[in-house]
Order: sequence, then structure tokens, then C-alpha cells
Amino acid sequence: MQPVKNKKLTYLLICAVAAVWGIIIYRVLFNESDDDYQPNFAAVKTVHEPYDQYVAKKDTFRLVLNYRDPFVGGAYVDPEPVQAVGTIAPAVNYNPPPKPPPINWSGIRYSGYVVNPQNKKLVSIIVVNGNERMVTEGEVFEGVKLLKNKRDSILVSWQGKQKYIKQ
Repeated sequence: MQPVKNKKLTYLLICAVAAVWGIIIYRVLFNESDDDYQPNFAAVKTVHEPYDQYVAKKDTFRLVLNYRDPFVGGAYVDPEPVQAVGTIAPAVNYNPPPKPPPINWSGIRYSGYVVNPQNKKLVSIIVVNGNERMVTEGEVFEGVKLLKNKRDSILVSWQGKQKYIKQ
């Protein structure tokens, strides 16, 4: 099947493309003056208050939307401001609770392990505050509970926290 060669349709499409580009060029080059697009800023009163990260600050910016609508051609009309429905609750100065002091794990050391010949289980040698003892999994020694026994490290629980301690 051969393409249809119609000279009238080709000339009509060329004229339509030229008209569209002519409208675009006219709108870009011969638009209204730039004086209409200057932002109208109100005088801002600066109040220096101490910094408080928990107080919600009022926005200090305003969008400048007074430019010409490119599709309709008219200028932007500012809608009426929205009125608040209720009153805003006063800001509460909330201080977070202090963090608990970090746990000092330096008093717990893992000295090594011994294999129990009877039941083939690992028995760890733990030093807590200078006291040494052989402990199996689940045992508690001076508040330190041995949770997991491995050859190179142990998992202990102390003061509600868990940590791996290496040999």
C-alpha cells in the first residue's frame, strides 16, 4: 500500500504549524510589562525572642501569585483569606525527660571458655567487677545473665540491656 500524497493536506498542515508558532512567539515577545509582576511585601516587624525549638512559629513567607495566567490570559485574583474556626491552644513548654546515664560495660570481661566433658556444653569464664566465675547459659552472676555462649564472644544481659562481649 502506498502512502497518500495529498498536496492540499500538506499545505494546510504547514499553515496550521506556522499559525501555532506565530501565536507562541507573539505571546513570548509581546507580553505585558514586568511592572505588574512585582511582589507587594508588607513591612515585617522583627521581634527577637529566645530560641525555643518546641514552639510553633508563624510562617513568615507569602507566595507571590500575581502573575498572568498563561492559559486563560487574565491576571490572578487573590481569594479571600480563610478565617480560623477555633482558638489556637497556647504553646506548652515541654521538656523531654532526661536520658538515663549510659551503662558502663567495662566491669564485665569474657576470659574464655571450657568444654564440659560430660555433656559437651560450653562453660564461659566471666569476670564481673574483679570476681571470676564459670557460668553456663541462663545462669546469673552478680546481676549479669549469660544469654548466649559462643566460642569467641558471649551475649549478656545487664540492667535490662543486652550486649555481645568479645574475648
